[in-house]
Amino acid sequence: MKKRRGRRGFWWWSWLLIALTIGGVVGGFFYGKKKWDEAPKEYVAYATLSFNVRDVFVSSQNEIQAGSTGVADANQSEVLRNIKLEESLKGIALKLNLANQWGMTQNEAVIRLRGGLDLDLDQATDQLTVEARLNDSQDTADFANAVAAEIPNLIKRLDEKKKKEAMDQFSEDSQPLVDENLTAKEKLKESLAAKGVKLEPGPGVDLGDYLYIPEVLDAKLEWDSTSEALKAIYDSQAQYRNYWSKVVSPSFVMAKATAPPSFVGPNLQPFQARWSVYGMTLGLVVGSLLMLICWKLFP
Repeated sequence: MKKRRGRRGFWWWSWLLIALTIGGVVGGFFYGKKKWDEAPKEYVAYATLSFNVRDVFVSSQNEIQAGSTGVADANQSEVLRNIKLEESLKGIALKLNLANQWGMTQNEAVIRLRGGLDLDLDQATDQLTVEARLNDSQDTADFANAVAAEIPNLIKRLDEKKKKEAMDQFSEDSQPLVDENLTAKEKLKESLAAKGVKLEPGPGVDLGDYLYIPEVLDAKLEWDSTSEALKAIYDSQAQYRNYWSKVVSPSFVMAKATAPPSFVGPNLQPFQARWSVYGMTLGLVVGSLLMLICWKLFP
């Protein structure tokens, strides 16, 4: 049997593997640069505002007082959560006409805006930083400024809504006693009128001269009882009413965002590294196949 020449052995064709592998790495490197050039670039813009919301209610009888924990409290969290809701972001998208500009639906625009929005609250200074991240420099600045401008309005709307709900609840809780007190007062007036006494019962009115009359005494005791019950429920609501009567410092934009002059990502290196690996893998596969074919064809 004729012996194959050594230079025609299988490993002699390894130069194909090496050449294609090196070529794949180099080609992938430059192709990665091309893909990076085509990739959308990310721009970041920042707007800062004074972030003042109503403090969370803490009873004065409670020995544990609320303090800064580094974590947003319930009222702060509610505002931060609401600004990222579809209703808020859709209004901003409509105002900036982003859906038409980007060639997508309103829902798609909202999803992109939500993914490009970050809110950072510094509780020590009550400052909120709005970070916007989009693929256009001017759009990014406009978006950050629109969010910053919307937040003070949102704080005011939420606070007024919660205040109205609280006051409505106070009225609902006390209304039965208010009605009972008015009824008792009218009954007392009728008892006095039946004896020819024309007096309007009220604070400072002395009815002592007429309490010997059984009907007047009974009506007066009933009126006093309902008045005390009404005072008790008003006293129980006093801390909450005082809480809602306090004025909250208005929030306002401190620094508007400007269009960033340069992008922050994506980085070139990951693109080139990824495509270099792809090229190397392709070179190894094709090189191995060519080694096998050439070894069979040219033993």
